[in-house]
Amino acid sequence: MVEVHSPTPLYHRIYAVLRERIVKGYYPADRAIPSEAELSESFSVSRITIRRAMEMLTAERLVTRTRGRGTFVTDRTKDNEFNRAVVSNVNGLFSYLNDVGKSTRLKVISLDRGEAPPRICAQMGVEQATELVRAVRVRLLDKRPYSLSIAYLLPEIGGMLKRQDLANTNMIDLVQEAGASVEQVEQVMTATLADDYAAKHLEIPIGAPLMLVNRLFFNAELKPFYAAEIFYCADRYEYRVSLKREDGKDFSLGN
Repeated sequence: MVEVHSPTPLYHRIYAVLRERIVKGYYPADRAIPSEAELSESFSVSRITIRRAMEMLTAERLVTRTRGRGTFVTDRTKDNEFNRAVVSNVNGLFSYLNDVGKSTRLKVISLDRGEAPPRICAQMGVEQATELVRAVRVRLLDKRPYSLSIAYLLPEIGGMLKRQDLANTNMIDLVQEAGASVEQVEQVMTATLADDYAAKHLEIPIGAPLMLVNRLFFNAELKPFYAAEIFYCADRYEYRVSLKREDGKDFSLGN
């Protein structure tokens, strides 16, 4: 999974992936991150390589290492006044998802039920360690991986999913067929790097650039019931938005 002839040292590529996980909240601040031995096995590299990557994270003050307790993410929570949602219409999103479904083919990786990651529990507004249904799929475009999607659903909705349906139908159609009403969707797009899992299923090197789209779906009571993380190959994905001025809605910036 790792490019043998990459000019970037292996430990630096591991550091970059771990840094992305920390920045994106993959590791919660109140829990120890995996040990050197666990990370070594996960990335299929030596513990020396992992140790050098961890030393870089420590020097950057992204993690704190405590003897006898483990390594913890440094709490860097800050509110950013610019991270505000732009309100739009879900019909445009549904139309886009429908077009993507017509142009691609789905490959189901897994459909299971288990303890959801802390970051997903926080988004869904459920207690940590809550069991959710998880569906992992890869979209193929021209017979090559185009995106990796990981969906987390409340059991009352996700429990009705069938593997054969996941191979042929968009998730948004499946959840509505299961009785869910989509009243609101929140979407966040960020740049990230491929970890070992994404690299394997997208057939790209660890540390390759990706576009991560997070979508959170709310029901008629405005309660989240479905969270999706979609990883797109950066060299094959483009998200384009057309913005138009509304009549009578002129706006000028203040000094």
